[in-house]
Amino acid sequence: MPRSTYQQLLAVLVLLAVGVFTFLRVRAGFDANNITLDWSIFSKPSPLTKGTYLTTILIGMLLTIRLALIGIVFAMLLGTLVGISRLSQNPVVSRVAAAYVEFFRNTPLLVQIFFWNFGVINVLPGPIKNWLFDHSPEQWAVIAALSVYTSSYIAETIRAGILSVHKGQTEAAKSLGLSGSDVLGKVVLPQAFRAVLPPLGSQFLNLTKNSSLASQIGVAELFYYGTQVQSYTFRGFESITAITVAYLVLSLTITFFLNLLSRRLALPGR
Repeated sequence: MPRSTYQQLLAVLVLLAVGVFTFLRVRAGFDANNITLDWSIFSKPSPLTKGTYLTTILIGMLLTIRLALIGIVFAMLLGTLVGISRLSQNPVVSRVAAAYVEFFRNTPLLVQIFFWNFGVINVLPGPIKNWLFDHSPEQWAVIAALSVYTSSYIAETIRAGILSVHKGQTEAAKSLGLSGSDVLGKVVLPQAFRAVLPPLGSQFLNLTKNSSLASQIGVAELFYYGTQVQSYTFRGFESITAITVAYLVLSLTITFFLNLLSRRLALPGR
């Protein structure tokens, strides 16, 4: 049997041993503290929303998906714009873009959420502020914070992707008579996005998980409703497990579609 096979078998045995040991220790801890698990709580009526506690978790999960999807769209648009601006020949534009990246990347996301919710919204023009107050201002504050924060990371990723495109591509496109915007939009950016898809996927995952901070300003997303279920049922382990599984499902789903997209964009024979 090849040496690599022995190493794989040894790794599997070690992982199984660690898993069994962890399971036994957790079970012993439950027995020592007289803790019993009751998963039936998720089939009981919920005073938080219509339906059961499971329905409550699912409603929170749907809002998390909404926050993440809208945030990802805005983050991509902002990040691409700032990333391109970072490479601008105009020193004012490039320095403003660099300041944007450094400011939002080096301040905590939670602080930014509070800043948007308690600061920015209150100083917006009257019609905009009134519209926001009629359409869940806390949710829009979270979307703004997630978008701006994540865009500062995406901007650097896009900038690296653009720099990775060989200058010969740009020169060839210009020699064919393409304008600067056409060169950027039809030649450079498609190749840049293709090169940086994996790190962009990581940013999408981070944004989805970071949306849990929305609970700090009362947005009823997945983490918020999960902790509320814990408060109403006094079942901490079950509630936190439900939150964990829900976020795991979201993350694995995003990863699946990103891997599918990566395979579709792969070069022939790659």
